Amino acid sequence: MSAQSLIDQILAQLECRVSSIFFNKAHVTEWLEQGYGLESDVSRNTAERLEMTLQNYTIEISDLTFPEAGEPDEIPAHVNILRKLKRVHFKNCRFECSQLALPGVRLWFENCTFSSDWLVTCSGYDDLYIARGDTLFEHCSFAGTVSLTDINAEDDALRQYDCLFFNCFAKALTVYRIGLKSHLWAVENLPQEGEPRLQELTLLSVDARSPINLSHQVIERVQITDSHIADLNFYGGKAGTLTLMNTECNGGFSLELSEIGNLLFSDSTFNRPVNLSRMKAGNLDIKRVDFEKVLACNEVTITSGIALRSVRHAVAPDFVDIKLTDEAEANSDRETFRLIKHSFEAVANRIEANRFFGLEMEAYRKELKRSHCLLSRERLLVEANHIISRHGQSYARPFLWLVLASLVNVALIKSAMWPLPEFLTSSAVYQCLVGAGNALNTFAQGFSVFSVLMRDGMEFASLALALLMSTFVWHFLVAVRRFTRG
Repeated sequence: MSAQSLIDQILAQLECRVSSIFFNKAHVTEWLEQGYGLESDVSRNTAERLEMTLQNYTIEISDLTFPEAGEPDEIPAHVNILRKLKRVHFKNCRFECSQLALPGVRLWFENCTFSSDWLVTCSGYDDLYIARGDTLFEHCSFAGTVSLTDINAEDDALRQYDCLFFNCFAKALTVYRIGLKSHLWAVENLPQEGEPRLQELTLLSVDARSPINLSHQVIERVQITDSHIADLNFYGGKAGTLTLMNTECNGGFSLELSEIGNLLFSDSTFNRPVNLSRMKAGNLDIKRVDFEKVLACNEVTITSGIALRSVRHAVAPDFVDIKLTDEAEANSDRETFRLIKHSFEAVANRIEANRFFGLEMEAYRKELKRSHCLLSRERLLVEANHIISRHGQSYARPFLWLVLASLVNVALIKSAMWPLPEFLTSSAVYQCLVGAGNALNTFAQGFSVFSVLMRDGMEFASLALALLMSTFVWHFLVAVRRFTRG
């Protein structure tokens, strides 16, 4: 782009707005190229008249390409020219440079293309100019990362726009240490299936006082860290990863009907209800989070794993109809199932509470396998509970065990002596077995309260079978009660 093409567009617009009596094209060109100074031939009155005119009008720059800057300290000619203006509307332009530093100039970009990373430099502010619905970037396309920081953009300059990015496409958007009083990102029409308008969104140390609306958007990665946000709406959206860390959300937070690969909430506070209803997620990880209102996880589907740790809630979370795949159940820990179980107990949903009690105990069994020896008392007890009734989740198992024990008892009653293997029939071994059997029978006779259950000569065996059958009956009744209690 030549500086002359830019000057020609500005001159054409000024010429039709400034009275021909006072307009001198040569003086205006000199002022745009060189500025106003002692060595300039432009009169002070001409310069003041031009500045007054530019305060009342917006200059439109269209169909130009702004090249990449040369030397680091070199100010391009087009930048010197644009700095003379007050309000500039770029339309159908292409920017190969990484920024456009125009202090005091209010900017609009429409249908523009940015071929590399772009640093938003916005500091122009005009109290006298108010236009509702203004957008900083509209229908623009960014090939690289867009960065918006407090070093290059002032709060007053940003709040004059109702929306910063409208119907735009960008590889990544990074917002750092900004107070957002405008809408950050908005789209007019829903994107086509699988069409990402924004691949990555990062908010770091941001105070967003306006809602962040990403409804139905397809985004690869969303990360919000060390921030305060008013509302976040990701209704029906799709994301590979959504991370919220050390952040306070003072408004609504909705991920309803969204599909997220990995969802992480950490060290954060939600002051309003959090709606995850009907969401599909691969991994859901919530740790050290405060929920001042309800956490709605009804009809949520988790495919890979769920982890809930140090979750503090004023109202019991809603996990009605939560769906966990076999992989998710296998990859989830005992603390997670315990919290979900307690949430169902709080609303007297005992059937679901019992189901998650079983999952909690199964996770506990796997935990004991990893950390305890085979003969650990806790591990033996939990393993026995699993074998007999799957921690109360099966009434068929204890019933079959009861039938088996009854058959053994019948066989014991009908046969006073069971045939022994050949290697046990030698006199020495047989005498030892008889002595051990007599000792056990004598020991069993000490439980006189169970004497009615004992068979003469086989007191210990009959007592052991009776105790086993009573255990199986107890497991059977507990399981039946859990399945029938609403």
